[in-house]
Formats: sequence, structure tokens, C-alpha cells
Amino acid sequence: MTPLPDLGRRVEALRRDFDRTFSQPSTLVTVETEDLLAIGVAGDAYALRVGELAGLVSGRKVVAVPNRTAHLLGVAGVRGAVVPVYALSGLLGYGDSGGSPPWLAQCGRQEPVALAFEQLGGFFRVPRADLHAAGGEARHHVAESVRVGNVTRRLIDTRSILAAIQAGAGTSGTTKER
Repeated sequence: MTPLPDLGRRVEALRRDFDRTFSQPSTLVTVETEDLLAIGVAGDAYALRVGELAGLVSGRKVVAVPNRTAHLLGVAGVRGAVVPVYALSGLLGYGDSGGSPPWLAQCGRQEPVALAFEQLGGFFRVPRADLHAAGGEARHHVAESVRVGNVTRRLIDTRSILAAIQAGAGTSGTTKER
């Protein structure tokens, strides 16, 4: 049988250790993450930052309008507004795919535009530390890439695209670059 004074010292030591854990800084490690949409453009793997998008829709009718603006497919109704729709393939330096791709990513809060693309691969979240400068092939409006599983995806900079559209610059690539 344990003498009572030893038990009292042990309880006091446990209490001190317990209280000490609250006086020390938290050791919880927070990891900054980035939410991304995996998409396909001209058969290549890309991603869009969810935080740069105002919406994602499919099956919208794109109505052609007379224009001389590079890669403008027409206009579509998105979330109660008529927005210009641009071919993401053309803006990235591929030739325009012809026709209207099924997916539209709306971006730009003040002057919204929709970026049309062919494939939606899903949503994923990655640590920001996994984003790297895009190496290898240079692409218009792409500065970073991320590897998810066995696929490397290039991150599309929608802010760069919006700036180019507003400046009337776009890109003039008419063939798929490799």
C-alpha cells in the first residue's frame, strides 16, 4: 500500500505538469493551403484557383457576336448577367478549339468574363508549399505548377488573363504550341 504523503506529491506533480501545458505556446502547425479546380485545356492538365473564380457553370448557350477581339466566342447568361465568353485554349496560346467548350469559369468581380474550357477534373486542396514556378514550356498566363498524384498541372493566372482582356491584348497564338 502506497503511503498517503507519496500519493499527494504525485498528484501535485501531475497537476503542475498539466497546468504547464497550458502556459506553453501551442505546437499546432498550420499549413497554408490552396483550393484548386483540375481542368483540361487542349488535352493538357491545368488548374484554376478557386479563390479567383466567381462561379462555374456548364451547358450554357454561347451566342456569337460580331467582333474582332481575339478568342472571344460570344456572350452567355451567367448568374443573371450577360458576360463575354473567351476560349481559354486560345488565351493560353493554343489555337481556338472551334465551337463552344461545355464548361465556363466566371472570373472578375467588377467586369466579369467567362473562360470556356473542355474538361473538368474535380476539386483538390494542396499545401501552398507544393506550388512551384512553372518550368519547361512557357505558356501565356501560367507562372506556377503543382504536382497532384502522378499529374503535373499548370496553374492558370486568371488575373493575368483579365488584365490582358482589359488591355485588349489577349494572345495571338493560332496553333497549339509544344
